[in-house]
Amino acid sequence: MPKKTAIPEQVAQALVMREAGYSVLSISQKLGISVRSLQRHFAEHGAKKGILKQELLDAARAELMKRVLSDDAIREEAAQLINDDLAHTRHLRGLMLTASEQLHASSLKEAVLVMRAAAAYSTAIKNTSDTLRQTMRVERALVGAETEMPELLIREMTQQEVEDLREEQEAQET
Repeated sequence: MPKKTAIPEQVAQALVMREAGYSVLSISQKLGISVRSLQRHFAEHGAKKGILKQELLDAARAELMKRVLSDDAIREEAAQLINDDLAHTRHLRGLMLTASEQLHASSLKEAVLVMRAAAAYSTAIKNTSDTLRQTMRVERALVGAETEMPELLIREMTQQEVEDLREEQEAQET
């Protein structure tokens, strides 16, 4: 039985699938190319599993940072939001401190209520700490420190969106 040679279009498709995160076995079954041949093509072209996703994420993150840091109106709005977050956090912590001083129990029923209040207190402290940490990361980014965005929402891109992004990157490189 003669061996089937992969045509360039199949190799290109296999490379894209690999960089998009598909396993070698999955690509082999879909395209009808042996695992060994795929491994050889991947090594030859330097294809790594999931690298395309990481490159797209890095590009998206860089673009978001560029937009956030380049527009003075956006920077001012972000600074106002950070200031508001910090003010609310300080206020909430002050209220919780005052309330926690009153948590005393003289009966089993009151002890249960005190425990519930302590749990709520703990949650509020955790939430305000998270707000402070996140705010400080964003604040450092706004003053020019190299840092990652605190949160990046990820969604699955369509094939057309991937192609458009590639064309956009190629246009920027030239």
